[in-house]
Amino acid sequence: FVARVFLKAYVAAWKKMADAADGGQGAARPTVCLVIEEINRGNCAQIFGDLFQLLDRDDYGFSDYEIAADEDLRRYLAEAFKGVRGADAQERVPPEVAEKLERIFKGEILLLPPNLYIWATMNTSDQSLFPIDSAFKRRWVWNYVPIAKPDKSDDSNWKERKIKVGSSLYDWWDFLTIINKHIAKATESEDKQLGYFFVKAPDDTGYITADQFANK
Repeated sequence: FVARVFLKAYVAAWKKMADAADGGQGAARPTVCLVIEEINRGNCAQIFGDLFQLLDRDDYGFSDYEIAADEDLRRYLAEAFKGVRGADAQERVPPEVAEKLERIFKGEILLLPPNLYIWATMNTSDQSLFPIDSAFKRRWVWNYVPIAKPDKSDDSNWKERKIKVGSSLYDWWDFLTIINKHIAKATESEDKQLGYFFVKAPDDTGYITADQFANK
C-alpha cells in the first residue's frame, strides 16, 4: 500500500489541527492545500471513489459524513497518526466531531478537517475526457477566470508575442481579443474561445510566422 498526495495532505491537515498551539474553534488553523490541475482530464468518479462522500462540508468546514477505511488504509493512518491523541484536537472541533476523533486517529474512519482545502483547475475550452456529473459539480464552489492578458511588467524575460505576416507584425493579444468576440457571438458560449496560446513563438525572434500560425 502506497500513500499518495491526498492521504499525505489529509494526514498533514489533521496533525496541524492537533498540533496548533492556540485552541478554540475560532482560532486560526494552519492550512493544507491540495491542488488538482485540470480535473476534467480524468474520470472523477473513479479517481475520488468513496472520497466523493467527504466533499459535503458542514458550517464548520468538516465533512458532513465520514467514510470507513479499508484494512490497508486503516493500518497506514494508524501508523501515520501514532502519538496523536483525540484530546490534542478536542478544543478545535465541534462536539459532534470531537466524539469521532479517536476513531479518526486510529484510522478507522476518514473525515475532512476544515483546514484541508482542495482546489482544482479546469480549462473549459478543452474537451473533457470524461463527463463530470451534476452531483459532483455541486459539491464545489466555482470561480470563473476569464482569459486576460497577464501582467508581466515585473518579468524581464516576458516578451510581447507577435504574428508576422509579410513585413507586418500583429499583436497576439489583439488577435485573441478580436477572434474570441467572434467565437462567443457565433457559438453563444465562452467555452469555445481560444486560450492564451496555441502556438509558441521562438524566444530569439518573439514572433510567430504566418506558416506556423496557419499550420496550427
